[in-house]
Amino acid sequence: MYLRVSAASLSVLAVAGAAFMGSAHAQQASKDGGRVGLVALGGYEYQGSDEARTQVLPALDYTWANGWFAGVSGVGRQWSSGEGLQYGVRLGVDMGREESRSSALRGLGNVDASAEVGGFARYVLGNGFAAKTSLRAGSGVDSKGALWDLGLEYGHALGASWRLGSELTATYANADYLQSYFGVTAKQAQASGYAVYTPSAGMRDVSARVSLTYLISPQWSLTGGLRHTQLLGDAKDAPMVRKTSANTALLALNYAF
Repeated sequence: MYLRVSAASLSVLAVAGAAFMGSAHAQQASKDGGRVGLVALGGYEYQGSDEARTQVLPALDYTWANGWFAGVSGVGRQWSSGEGLQYGVRLGVDMGREESRSSALRGLGNVDASAEVGGFARYVLGNGFAAKTSLRAGSGVDSKGALWDLGLEYGHALGASWRLGSELTATYANADYLQSYFGVTAKQAQASGYAVYTPSAGMRDVSARVSLTYLISPQWSLTGGLRHTQLLGDAKDAPMVRKTSANTALLALNYAF
């Protein structure tokens, strides 16, 4: 286990933590408030890697009652329509991928960090269920990559102090995104020894997660979660992929203020 304090690692873990714990902006805040904490994440060096990676980093988010929010996962604005629909826009960062992360990436070069813009929506179905979707664009080598997520989440209070959360999500990627992270150009083929690989737009992966949150006090909470992700289509068959399915674990301690 090691600690990193770079902005890149902080952003990556904050996004992963938010994914496990559910959207911090799922419901319109009635007053200004924030959340600060520590997130420990056990995962892999890159999507498709078989090399384990463990990190412990801080996380911070703040939401205003007028719908604005900001944190290491991005800044944006949310609106509500009726009792069941929330939607909004977000500006975030795709942190890219460093070639030095793994010998399996040698010769592929870096995917530089880039700004992402997008929108999101969530509709409450009732009985603890909600449908959600998001679209974000701007990632990849030429900042032309785009991802579309579609998911179904379920949350349920287990008594006064425990909350169960779960989610099923499918992610679609355009050709530019898949070429940046799973493709091999002719130049990269010469440097890496891989064959040229040109993926087409399609499903990148499906994932399922479950989390359990314990409310230590009105301000403090502890969340543990597990996520299973399965690569699909051309992403699954990419030459640098060593592991097509992965389990990720998370433990987060948060203080609300």
